[in-house]
Amino acid sequence: MAVATPTQIRPVLMLGNIHRAFAGGVVAIESISLEIPAGEFTAILGPSGCGKSTLLRIIAGLDRGAAGSVHLATDNRLAYVFQDAHLLPWRNVLNNVALPLELMGVAKPERLDAARPFVEMVGLADAAELYPNQLSGGMRMRVSLARALVTRPTLLLLDEPFAALDEITRQHLDDQLRQLWKTTQTTVLFVTHSTAEAAFLAQRAIVLSKRPATIVADLPIDLGDQRTGELRGEARFAEVTQHIYRALARGEA
Repeated sequence: MAVATPTQIRPVLMLGNIHRAFAGGVVAIESISLEIPAGEFTAILGPSGCGKSTLLRIIAGLDRGAAGSVHLATDNRLAYVFQDAHLLPWRNVLNNVALPLELMGVAKPERLDAARPFVEMVGLADAAELYPNQLSGGMRMRVSLARALVTRPTLLLLDEPFAALDEITRQHLDDQLRQLWKTTQTTVLFVTHSTAEAAFLAQRAIVLSKRPATIVADLPIDLGDQRTGELRGEARFAEVTQHIYRALARGEA
């Protein structure tokens, strides 16, 4: 049996010369081309309003006004986590996580059985019967993550999901997200404003310029496979965050 070489393996996502202009002639994105390999955790950073969320929406097919090409692998299953958890208030945790399977037509017993391991995976087994108004902000975001993962996506898009949370909760969720990524081997595109969050989570940082957004830096993040909270206090971590920060400063210029 022939074994595929790295050059024969197609990326999960290929963007070709993405351009997005809005009414009034405002250009949000100009000529972004990018390839994302299977299983990679990529952070996307850039100044506020530069088009990071717009780029994610284009990839997800939620914004069809862009020029250029978006190619997803033929077996690709995509999931999207927004800045707000967007949970249904009349459904408990388990039924919120099972919602995508319900929309796919999976019968109730099967979808609840399929959802339970993902509720457990995000550490909410004891909260499975609780409703959104009984959960903290961090717990609601964990439900949103479990709901995104329940369809076993090959590409997970996250748009600053932890931005509204306090720093301690945010770091705990960063730890958990990285473990989920390692467990599921899902390809992740993660939009963030935080250089520290990008350095801790990602294998690669794509830094965008101010509007109209172009790529000003494509930076590998070589901090090893095992990352714990102690890493945040190490000199090598500070060096990586500074490297990303300098790229952001160039993008602002």
